[in-house]
Amino acid sequence: MKRIFIFTLSLLCLSKIYSQKNAAEISAQKTEPQKIETQKVVEENHHAKDVDNAKDVDNTKEVSHTKDDVQTKDVVHERRQVPLASDEILARADIDNFRKQYLSEKWSALLYDYLESAMEYRLYVRKAVEDQNLPAIIEYLPIVESNYKTTAKSKSGAIGMWQFMANSVSPFLTLNDFVDERLDPWKSTDAALKKLQDNYNYFGDWLIAIAAYNCGAGAMTAAIKKAGNKDFWYLADKGYLSQQTALYVPKLLAIADISINSEYYEIDLPDHAQEFKTLENEKNGHFDYITVQNAYSLAQLAQEMRIDSKTLKHFNPSYTLGVTHPVKQSRIRLPLGMQETAIQALDKLTPIKFPLQYKVVAGDSLWSISRKYGTTVAALCDLNNIKENAILKIGKTLYIPSK
Repeated sequence: MKRIFIFTLSLLCLSKIYSQKNAAEISAQKTEPQKIETQKVVEENHHAKDVDNAKDVDNTKEVSHTKDDVQTKDVVHERRQVPLASDEILARADIDNFRKQYLSEKWSALLYDYLESAMEYRLYVRKAVEDQNLPAIIEYLPIVESNYKTTAKSKSGAIGMWQFMANSVSPFLTLNDFVDERLDPWKSTDAALKKLQDNYNYFGDWLIAIAAYNCGAGAMTAAIKKAGNKDFWYLADKGYLSQQTALYVPKLLAIADISINSEYYEIDLPDHAQEFKTLENEKNGHFDYITVQNAYSLAQLAQEMRIDSKTLKHFNPSYTLGVTHPVKQSRIRLPLGMQETAIQALDKLTPIKFPLQYKVVAGDSLWSISRKYGTTVAALCDLNNIKENAILKIGKTLYIPSK
């Protein structure tokens, strides 16, 4: 009986252990798919998060190149057409050499300074070119000629912003002992544009007309006759023009290309577009004038008008001695709105008389000349626009004021 009880108890224990083992296996079987499923979900969540993060990175890149809702990354500025030049022409080696030069750090900075400092004259040129329906690149021709310097003087004797020679001013400008209109940026601009238009009317081609401004109409006519061809590029490439004239037009086109397409070339150049829209001030071509018949000192007139003498001199740079012509009519350019003031001031002035012209000889000095003619060194200097310590050159003509 005791054995039966022990055997039965053993069977119950084994049954319980087996049941627990089966339960554990079943539980493990049930749990494993859940674990796998959970891992899959976690992996998917991580993947989704990575995708979202990737999207965030892309958006950040886009935002980093966005300003005020305007895309700024890789902005491609369209290259604008340069008047008188096709893309094929602009790709020429001679033009490209000048373009590379002016795109360098040094020369692009110089070009900026030239254009910025010449604003008042440049805008006058631009408006005159536009009003006369001339090629727009002519606005940049004074850069080639003088870098827009109104007092520029070449080794050959050409003077002013447009570099007129003394033998080429007639009939465009006045040049005498009292007046040199080559120094007047407004009058010389009018004269230069007239000369360019005359060249075009004669040759019928703008590149030839512009090149003829450099070498002269006579030399251009001879080159065309010799070549039997009036195409500028043919004349330049075949050696019918001087090297200076052959490179004159390429230099102009390169400067015009850079200036017109400064954004395309990614350099900073002043355009003055806003100033051009508002040309209603005396600096940009709007002046008052008075006409006088005798010689008057601009410095004395400015003093009576109570304005800076430098202002009046700036507006009238052609009066090289600082006085108007003693015989011929002279027109004095004034700040806008000051005509009546100038007329009243003029009534208080006495005209300067010029009874004598004196040529300097060896041993002369300002003091000895002033003593000889009963005047003062100061009056002599003022009339002749020289300093009291100036060295007199033999043969120089001095004007002697009347007593």
